[in-house]
Amino acid sequence: MIDTVGAKEARFEISAIKVIAPQVACAVIDRAIEIYGGAGVSGDTPLAYFYAWARALRIVDGPDAVHRRTIARGELRRTPPFIG
Repeated sequence: MIDTVGAKEARFEISAIKVIAPQVACAVIDRAIEIYGGAGVSGDTPLAYFYAWARALRIVDGPDAVHRRTIARGELRRTPPFIG
């Protein structure tokens, strides 16, 4: 989408991806840790390392709250105001 409409027009979608992708990665890694039990959080598997980086991605590329605000603003602009 960035290639077709530019980053400014795609910022809503970019923010949505920046929120959901790290959350999904954390959830998948967390499930793997649950399956492995104690070994999942030890140095025996790379799962603890993966989880630490997946969690860090939720902060490094901008906090989730900032991206959620961008998504909310985009949704509010798309929806006409309620006049009752």
